[in-house]
Amino acid sequence: MEEADRRCLFIRFFGNTLAINCIHKCLNRPILPHRFGGSRLVDVWNQIEEYLDLLNMKYYWNEEDGVFELVFSERKDEISASESTEDDALSFKYTVFIKPGEKWVQVYAAVYPFSNIPDEKKQSVILDLLHANRKYAEVCFDFDETRGCIGTSQEMMIKGLNFDVFREEFLAVPWAVKKFWTEIAKKHGLQ
Repeated sequence: MEEADRRCLFIRFFGNTLAINCIHKCLNRPILPHRFGGSRLVDVWNQIEEYLDLLNMKYYWNEEDGVFELVFSERKDEISASESTEDDALSFKYTVFIKPGEKWVQVYAAVYPFSNIPDEKKQSVILDLLHANRKYAEVCFDFDETRGCIGTSQEMMIKGLNFDVFREEFLAVPWAVKKFWTEIAKKHGLQ
């Protein structure tokens, strides 16, 4: 069942499409979340998986939260992250989440804990975040109330989802994280 390694198997039963969990070759575990009930969300889920594969991204499906998780390595300076700089004091790892929904796909990441910003710098940091939102077309900084941190996110309508749109919106999130560290954090001395 080679095809079942990458796709979900569907059974037609009295006019309803029922998704049967399959085993993903890479993860060696069920990947189709039970909460995706309808075939439309299963199609979106498969579409996102294909796009991530085209981008050669390593990802994990978190069934409990209903999100794809991708771990990125980055640096807090202008130098690109690489294996040779991973143990460097300026290197760090963070997670990008992709959450498929009924009408939207959301891509987001936590950037910096709000409580770590000194009180006397909070206003100017917020103004610089708003300025970055205006200055860079694909940067969108926000506040993640659940985690209490500055975040960055992009949203895509499922109706118009294609590879070019996905790639542009998806890659805008790590780009915004890099911009935060190379411009805003650097300017305000945030560690």
